[in-house]
Amino acid sequence: MFKKFFDAIGNLFSSLFGGKSKPTPTPKPTDPISDIPQDGSEITPDTIIIVADERENVIIKPDETDIEFDDDLGVDENVPSTLPVENDEEEESIGGPVEAEKPKGRFLWCLDNGHGQFTKGKRSPVFDDGTTQFLEYEFNRDIVKRVSEQLTEHGIAHFNVVPEEEIDDFLQGRVDRANQKKSEIPKLFLSIHSNAAPARSSKDWASASIKGVETWYFHNSKKGRKVASIFQKHIVDQTGMNNRHLKSRPERQFFVLRKTRMTAILTENGFYNNKAEAAKLMTTEMRQKIADAHVVAILEIEKNGII
Repeated sequence: MFKKFFDAIGNLFSSLFGGKSKPTPTPKPTDPISDIPQDGSEITPDTIIIVADERENVIIKPDETDIEFDDDLGVDENVPSTLPVENDEEEESIGGPVEAEKPKGRFLWCLDNGHGQFTKGKRSPVFDDGTTQFLEYEFNRDIVKRVSEQLTEHGIAHFNVVPEEEIDDFLQGRVDRANQKKSEIPKLFLSIHSNAAPARSSKDWASASIKGVETWYFHNSKKGRKVASIFQKHIVDQTGMNNRHLKSRPERQFFVLRKTRMTAILTENGFYNNKAEAAKLMTTEMRQKIADAHVVAILEIEKNGII
């Protein structure tokens, strides 16, 4: 009551003497990169997650418009990345410009090896020998390398989004490079990771019951869900790891799924802070199985398309 009385007196004096109160500025919405989750390891227990079965058939009509990225977080393709984008300009020669080779296949596969050497965390506790440790950035790059070698053999168009190792997450650069990559055929974004479960600390192993494979897609994207289902199916079949199915988030989805202007998925291949699973993920045999599964999924999509 007294507040209303003093407010009225203040307004009277303002009208008599020309004073004006400054309007309260409306805060601008912020969405800092550091506040956007990158992968499954950053999901908190209170997060709403939609789990889908990869065996469910997804029907996409040829003329149907899909939701593949957040319009409000669109990337300005005129803004350069922190690191240079690959130069796709035609090279000049004495005989004139070199004619670009026509791309083979249906898609250009943008292979993203999540994280870098300087990314904080993203590593397992130390094993019993006191020195051995799983480093996610190294695992991701090894899988991408194995996939890339096979795609080259098959003549399938692809490029390594972040070949550098001595970087951090480089999230904006990843999506900028993928978005700015010139291609005469549609692009698909494939981000490869390994997961981490909640634990008492980074030095402690997580529960042995938390294990397996899951694949994430942009929420409500039918194309994303269909692509994710193909990868999830083959990774589970090839590796024999526990099936955690397809996942998406209605809000605050992963950075690379939100901002890449193309169908994008993210595979989480086992848990590196599950002691038994981490030991398997460090073997050449398991890594090759994971890479082979990704290649089989790519070949299926190249053969049949998405629609």
